[in-house]
Amino acid sequence: MSQPTNHQPLTPEEAPALNSPALTVTCPTCDSAPGDLCTSHSGTRQRRDNVHRTRTAALPASD
Repeated sequence: MSQPTNHQPLTPEEAPALNSPALTVTCPTCDSAPGDLCTSHSGTRQRRDNVHRTRTAALPASD
C-alpha cells in the first residue's frame, strides 16, 4: 500500500534557502523559476539549504 504524498509547503526552518533574496530571479543553472527552490541531481531533489552560485550572481546590483 502506498503512502500519501505530503503536499504541505516547506517552512523557512525546513528550507533555509527560502529566505534567500536570490529566489527573486530564475536560476541559470537548474532553470528553477522565481520563488522556487533550486534543484540538484537533474531536478530530482530540492536544494533546501542554499541556491546555486549562478543564481546569486544573477541578482541585479543594488544601488
